[in-house]
Amino acid sequence: MKKLLHIQLLPLVSGVQRFSLHLLDGLDKTEFEIYMAFQPGGELEGEVRKRGYHFLALPTFCHPISAKDMLTFVHLLWLFRRYRFDIVHTNSSKPGLLGRIAARLCHVPLIVHTMHGTAFQKGQPLLTYGFYALMELKGNLFGHKTVFVNNSDREKCLSMHLLPTVKARTIYNAIPHELTLQLNAIAEQRTMPDKQIIIGSTLRFSTQKNVIRLITVACKACRQEPKLKFIILGDGEHFALCQAIIKSYNVSNQVLLPGWDSDIVPWLKVFNAFVLYSRWEAQPFSIIEAMSSGLPVIGSAIPSIRELVDEDSGYLIALDDDASLEELFISLAIDFQPAYRKGKQAVQRIAGLCNYNSMIDDYTAIYSG
Repeated sequence: MKKLLHIQLLPLVSGVQRFSLHLLDGLDKTEFEIYMAFQPGGELEGEVRKRGYHFLALPTFCHPISAKDMLTFVHLLWLFRRYRFDIVHTNSSKPGLLGRIAARLCHVPLIVHTMHGTAFQKGQPLLTYGFYALMELKGNLFGHKTVFVNNSDREKCLSMHLLPTVKARTIYNAIPHELTLQLNAIAEQRTMPDKQIIIGSTLRFSTQKNVIRLITVACKACRQEPKLKFIILGDGEHFALCQAIIKSYNVSNQVLLPGWDSDIVPWLKVFNAFVLYSRWEAQPFSIIEAMSSGLPVIGSAIPSIRELVDEDSGYLIALDDDASLEELFISLAIDFQPAYRKGKQAVQRIAGLCNYNSMIDDYTAIYSG
């Protein structure tokens, strides 16, 4: 039996962490003994223990670059030497850098990294962009295989010569069969909305998700169209500011912020459309789930979202074209029939793109060397 370690950073159950849970749940447990290591104390720890996987705490792991990173690096060296893992699989930028270097120094036979988006993004200061790109180059030198969850990030990194083609692989994210069946059942029961058009989302209230602009546009649209209602689930650093924006527009009865809820299924039943106006993404599970439940998706026209959403299954709005987004919201309240048809197409499109069996088989093949 192979010892497999997945390294995450934060103990949340958001997209990156859910990727690990979805993947590990689908592996053959007679073939792999599963470990997960991350910062202790959050919801993820409970999910890991509930599944019977081994949990290894990394108490000094933190999101910003810190002097604590050296302590985490030494801790990883100790863990790798103690447990002698056959496979170390890192996720996201900081675990990818520290984990891959430590694993190679400890002669771990197979080192895999999944890139859930790049740390270097358009609009960053040149030095910041260059530093993060250099760190990714260094990490790739120490790993054996880098998996991208979309083609656009893979092509970008290859064009920047951050890794050789032989190390790069694209494997789309996917959700387990049980969840897919639940969401498909919701899709089958969808009917045309009558009195209200409810546009929903689940996201982190962060700069990446462009949430301040999204909330502002939603408020402006609601001032013009009383049929519109928005339900934006999540929390984060911009949550209080978004609450203040809603209050300033006096639309608190139309733009609702219920907070974080890890169970998205009941909310997807309520939504009539889904919106994600992000500045950058890797391959969001929120869109996969929304499309699987028969919702038309309104997304920013960034490369990764364009790989999932097309004109037959949703709407793509140029990033920061707030006027067009507001116009679209209002048009949905006036005539929702075209959006309803797009939601029907979304189910078929996402089923063809994001297949759970294919995801499990592809990663199992990598793990088998």
